[in-house]
This record gives sequence, structure tokens and C-alpha cells, in this order.
Amino acid sequence: MREQIEEYAKRLKLSWIREHHHEIEADSHEEYLCKLFEKEVKNREERKVQLLLNQAQFPKTSNHPYVWEHIQIPQGIDRDAILNGEFIEDKENMIFYGGVGTGKTYLATLIGLNAIHSFGSKVRFYTVASLVNQLIEANQKKHFLSCLNRFRS
Repeated sequence: MREQIEEYAKRLKLSWIREHHHEIEADSHEEYLCKLFEKEVKNREERKVQLLLNQAQFPKTSNHPYVWEHIQIPQGIDRDAILNGEFIEDKENMIFYGGVGTGKTYLATLIGLNAIHSFGSKVRFYTVASLVNQLIEANQKKHFLSCLNRFRS
């Protein structure tokens, strides 16, 4: 019976259930099924977040809280709107500029992490230099349009 359950779970792509179904204890069939599905869903969500974090290619940043005191934010926009990624939902861009060490990378990373954890959004971090280098290389290899299409998705 156990082998058959594992085979069905494998065919249905229920990886957590396939490996852990025998560990669940419950008082009824319904409770058992509910716990199995709950664990499977949780495992899939965790794997999705981990995949999105890996794809984002965030740079290493410190664990210190972000310092806002020297940051100038245009009127009509507040900190929470920036951190919560409201501009993403509105399909707007956010451009950070300033001197070295002002926290542009750190702020962009915080926003990206929040977008992944809160909304399951696909995020990709680029520095201007790496983005320009990719575009130059794509242009030289005659793949410029396909490179641009990657940024649109």
C-alpha cells in the first residue's frame, strides 16, 4: 500500500506527500487529508519563494535597518508605498540615484525581497553597469531584441 501511495503521489507531483505521508497523525480521514494537503501547499510556497530569491540575484547587503534621513522622496509618495511596492502594482518604475554608499542597492533589495515574500512576484536585480554590459553583448551577438523581451516578461 505504501509503495502505491508513493507512486500516485509521484505521478501527481505531490513531493512532500510522497516523502512524508506516513508521518501525519490524525483522528479522521478528513483531518489526515487536510493536514497532508496543508503541508504540501506550504512546501510548494516555500520552494517558490526560494526559487524567486535565487532568480533575483540580489547582492549581499547588511542586516542593519535602512536609514531614511538623507533620502529625498518626491511629493505624493511615502516610504510605505515604496517598500510595499505600490508602484509595481501601478506598473510604474522607481529610479534610485545618488552617491556611493547612499543605500540605493540596499533599498532596491528591500523592495525586491518584499515583492517576493508578500506577492510572489518575479524580481531580477541589475546594476546599471551589468544591465548595459548585457545589452551591449546582446547587440554584438545580434540578440538585442530577444534580450529586451526578457526584460518585458
